[in-house]
Amino acid sequence: MLKSVGATPAKALDAAARRNRLLGQLPEQELNTILAGASLVELQQPRVLYRDFARVPAVYFPVTAVVSLVVGAEEVSGVEIATIGNEGVAGAGAVLGVPLSFGRTLVQVSGQAVAVGARDATRLLCEQPSVSNLIRRYLYAFIREIAQAGACNRLHTVEERCARLLLLTHDRAGTDQFALTQEFLAAMMGSQRATVNLALAVLRNAGAIQYGYRTLKVLDRGELESFSCPCYSLIRKAFEVVRLDSPVANNC
Repeated sequence: MLKSVGATPAKALDAAARRNRLLGQLPEQELNTILAGASLVELQQPRVLYRDFARVPAVYFPVTAVVSLVVGAEEVSGVEIATIGNEGVAGAGAVLGVPLSFGRTLVQVSGQAVAVGARDATRLLCEQPSVSNLIRRYLYAFIREIAQAGACNRLHTVEERCARLLLLTHDRAGTDQFALTQEFLAAMMGSQRATVNLALAVLRNAGAIQYGYRTLKVLDRGELESFSCPCYSLIRKAFEVVRLDSPVANNC
């Protein structure tokens, strides 16, 4: 069971929802319609939200939490192909009328999220044009992130991939310090822990990060970016079209 944040007052739920970059763009009326059937929940690492091909009972708009989408040949292993934080929504397939999860989705960084029942989310997509437009744009960027991560995992060094992942987590957690174990990071990257430890040591010795028991802190964002491959900036660029006021994409 996911832990609900008590009987969340309407103002607190509204304030939290606006910190999600999708919900925060919606017109007042459409946001209020979504929040009427929503709740604020705590997502704890390493909880599994959805298993591969499992039904999606609810979609989550992360506020301070970050979740990972993992695919692989076995349930206990896999490689992270995307992360989802305050820029997006987890379980978007259900919104499109396919109530099955794509891969295994688990919490990478503990935090809050706005939860909406899958049926309610699907209905809103049909009835609210701004919601429909925003989700379509988000899925473009999300698919691009998955494709870019696949190329990155094949072409770039462990240090570059590690820096990319930490930069995205830093963006989506909205804080310089977050809980992230070396074991979890190694599993997400599909690498041995010893290999990931060496990459973290390089970043630490350069002054980009500091890490200890179960926590990691970004000390120098610019230095961390210098270690990343171009994939990070390409993923960031893809998400620019998600804005409703973006001139890149056209409304239908």
